[in-house]
Amino acid sequence: MKKFFTLLACAALLVSAGCSKKPKEVPAAIKAEAATLMSEAQFAMQIREYSRAEELTQRALKLRDDVPEYWVSLGMVRRKQDNKDGARKAYKHALELHIDRYKADKKPEELAQQAFVLGLLGKTEDAVKLLEKGLKEYPDSDIMKKMADPRGLQRTFKSPEFKDLSV
Repeated sequence: MKKFFTLLACAALLVSAGCSKKPKEVPAAIKAEAATLMSEAQFAMQIREYSRAEELTQRALKLRDDVPEYWVSLGMVRRKQDNKDGARKAYKHALELHIDRYKADKKPEELAQQAFVLGLLGKTEDAVKLLEKGLKEYPDSDIMKKMADPRGLQRTFKSPEFKDLSV
């Protein structure tokens, strides 16, 4: 078992040492372990065990630092612990990853995710502008229509729950 973890650590170093911007190929077992940790972290958040949720999220991020949703979760749990600087850093990293995903895929869902994270960063005007731009680029996209609707994300930005999570 010790050899397995040593090999896993070496493989992780080799993958992270690469210079290309290609998405790294992640073994299914690693994906599953990270997803399990995030599931546990979400449960810990629900029962308000924020320090446990943060520790589980950070463990998941050690396995999958390329998943922007994990970074958003880290930001949220840090915000619940009144760690605004830590939350801001996590949200900014999530935004960078969503931007990279959009550049690679050009999917409107990634623009919607960027807008959500911009809102968490307190940049709601930028988020609304991004949604308007996205709606022009993808007029048939259901997600863009829902998010750009004033009853969509803009309403969410005004909710007390969202304000508690934003920085």
